[in-house]
Amino acid sequence: MSIGPAHVHAAADGVLGGFKKIRQTAEAYMDKRDLAGDGWSEEAVTAIAVTEGRPHVDVVEFNRNQEGRGPNALGADYLWWWIDSQTGECFGMLVQAKRLKRGSKGWLVDVSHREGKQLGDLLRTAEDLDVPAVYAVYTGGLVFREPLPCPHNGQAGPDPSSAAHAGPEEECLPCRKMAISMVTAYQLSTGWYDPKMTADLVVSESVPVEDLVDPDVPSPPVWDLNLHELTDPQLRDFLLKPQGGAREIARRIFRLVADHRRGAFSAASAELLHVPGAPIFPDVPEDRGHFPGPYYRHVLQGLRSSPPDYVETLRRPPTSDEPWDVPQIPNGNIGRIVVAGGTPAGRRPPPELQDSNIAGVVLITL
Repeated sequence: MSIGPAHVHAAADGVLGGFKKIRQTAEAYMDKRDLAGDGWSEEAVTAIAVTEGRPHVDVVEFNRNQEGRGPNALGADYLWWWIDSQTGECFGMLVQAKRLKRGSKGWLVDVSHREGKQLGDLLRTAEDLDVPAVYAVYTGGLVFREPLPCPHNGQAGPDPSSAAHAGPEEECLPCRKMAISMVTAYQLSTGWYDPKMTADLVVSESVPVEDLVDPDVPSPPVWDLNLHELTDPQLRDFLLKPQGGAREIARRIFRLVADHRRGAFSAASAELLHVPGAPIFPDVPEDRGHFPGPYYRHVLQGLRSSPPDYVETLRRPPTSDEPWDVPQIPNGNIGRIVVAGGTPAGRRPPPELQDSNIAGVVLITL
């Protein structure tokens, strides 16, 4: 499998190295805190690791204290854009950080905050931005996951108090890479009310963030339930054949949802639904299974022929009439940028994003 043409492999390798450094930084921090018995939060892990992937995984932080937003108005979600340097195509996704926890009843990932309102807000914001909603789940380092059997040896994940199975092994690279695992909000939406169920889904159905861009990770056909009803030959090729650049990232995210959809006991529906904006695939099946909405549209609305205008703006340094702000940011806030003198700073969000309540934009050039 190739993530793209040979002349862009260097860029892909740089991105892979960037995400590897982010994961290793997060892993080391979580292990250190767990060894000391101090524990950790997803906000703290993000603050430590989010900028470690530069320059290949760039992060533009937004000023928390913007006019009309209030000092605590900024959310914890990041808008990611994967940009193909050769074709100009891009794939966007709204990413929210969560963490794996241990409880008396087993492993937990809680997305049920405010009786599901937080999940609903994430999905609505993603729809407003025309991108899919994704969780980046910090599952801890090997210290935290020591009671969790290695899922890559075909073992299930029992109660964390069980000592009957070997835990994750240091030499198991997949165990190391799953410290930051990506899973879509659509996958977790079917069991959002049960933290144990969502944890099981994260362990069994997620993909390490590094594997999204690793050219050595196999990319077999996506056997979606609607495949045989598709009439668009380009969409069929997208599902059946490895892609390059941003298309392959979108394909790997779509695979997560399509594989989950195959386990739902509802009939497929290949009636066509139009995707607004500038998508690469403007007409897709309206099938929604048991998801909150049509899953083809939800994922593939983020795959565009060109980036939104604000992406190009954010890729350039701020101009004299768009200065970097230097607000007073409370300790512990995620993803701070440090300017000369050690002062936390953030950039003003572009007009298109001022009402979206996101923490910043991650720009990944493939």
